[in-house]
Amino acid sequence: MGGLTVAGSGIGCYIMAMAALSPCPLLIHYTTGTFLIVTAWVLFVLTLSYVKVMIGIILRDEGHSALVWCGAVVQLGSMIGALTMFPLISVYNLFQSGDPCNTHCPK
Repeated sequence: MGGLTVAGSGIGCYIMAMAALSPCPLLIHYTTGTFLIVTAWVLFVLTLSYVKVMIGIILRDEGHSALVWCGAVVQLGSMIGALTMFPLISVYNLFQSGDPCNTHCPK
């Protein structure tokens, strides 16, 4: 499970890097780039969802309070993610929307 967590986190880092490079991420003009980002998202969701479900199954055997704490930690992680991303997007403008009228990126 640790290996899946590391793999899923690594894929998440790739997705974050491509988002930071928007509106012109790597391989934007190639079908390979589209395939890579879609595949990365699918693998990211599958691996980390599997890990989360397995943790829930393990904690189910520990009792009700363990599942309550698991849910609380998941919500805490969502809060930390939101508090991290808000300043990156709204204050530091790390991520930018592409101009819908200009679809040209330098090659």
